[in-house]
Amino acid sequence: MKAGRSLDGLVQEIVRQSETKKDYLADTRHIGVMPVGDTVKMELSGRSDEPNVVLDINPIAHRQIGEHTKIPAVYYDRMKAEAPELLANNIRTWFNKYPSVQMLRTLDGKDRAFLSNKFRALDNLDLAEAVVPQLQERGVLMMSGEVTDTKLYMKFVDQRITRDLKPGQLLGKGHDRFETCCPALTISNSEVGYGALSVNTSVWFGGCTNLVVLNERSARRYHVGARQDIGEEVFALLSDTSKRLNDAALWSTLKDVVGAAFDQAQFDATVAKLQEAKNDVLDADPVKTIEVVAKKYGFGDNERGSILKHYCQTGDFSRFGIQAAITRTAEDLEDYDRASQFEQLGGKVIELARDDWKVLAKAASGELAQAA
Repeated sequence: MKAGRSLDGLVQEIVRQSETKKDYLADTRHIGVMPVGDTVKMELSGRSDEPNVVLDINPIAHRQIGEHTKIPAVYYDRMKAEAPELLANNIRTWFNKYPSVQMLRTLDGKDRAFLSNKFRALDNLDLAEAVVPQLQERGVLMMSGEVTDTKLYMKFVDQRITRDLKPGQLLGKGHDRFETCCPALTISNSEVGYGALSVNTSVWFGGCTNLVVLNERSARRYHVGARQDIGEEVFALLSDTSKRLNDAALWSTLKDVVGAAFDQAQFDATVAKLQEAKNDVLDADPVKTIEVVAKKYGFGDNERGSILKHYCQTGDFSRFGIQAAITRTAEDLEDYDRASQFEQLGGKVIELARDDWKVLAKAASGELAQAA
């Protein structure tokens, strides 16, 4: 598991951001976009009761503005790097030609997201207030957490519940030690439009501290709500009341999902699935195996090399062993978002449908040219 913030450190940052961030609804015809030196800034103007708001634009908002205006990403990035005045003119042109009301989510003087006015703001502070006290009461520990530019992550483990996975039915010599695991829960949320609010069943391995995230019994809530308008104003500051409207039922449901996450009978069923994966042995060259896996899941060359190293070190040449190599590589990655994706991709290997696993195994053994 990728190391992150402590629970206290995470909560402090969530509270700080909650006190600093502001959300606006704005008509694109009244969003100023101007070059300032070698960058581009945004200005909201037109309200008599609030001075003009000037904002830097972070990379996420830039990408969302490009998608909204349908400016190709390569051209957008080139203008941003080499001709900011041209980029500002392009954005203003499309903002005026096809006007719309957009939600701008700001933090620390930056536009951090440029979103539809149907975006439902499910905020990190509300999420933390809904689930953290409940998990603390159960004696569950947060082993890692982080707030990145795109997401909030909270990863909880109940170390009081343990199960042992037996060595798999390996061909010849190989990995022969027991794996002790505990039930875990991964919670993530994006305030900037990079995915749903998600609660995922997970498993934590005490010996190697790997975390694998599974889709079974997962819950997701997408950030889509009713369209919001600004009436006669050209931009409006959204209040907490308007953002939280109708969310009480959501947080109540989320508490129920979290409360059931550490059910021992369900955990036993998950452990049985992992044990089955240990018995899915690959009689194939490890290099070829990881090459096929890397192609299927889009790993880069450096990532593939790290996965191969860990795969060979464990000596567990099974479906479980592939998962373990992927999730162990998560700890090697600098980027917390990417490391968390690796924990999810490890789960995808475990949850591959039987037919898909057979295709991958045949490709690794050279019976097929590539995995489907």
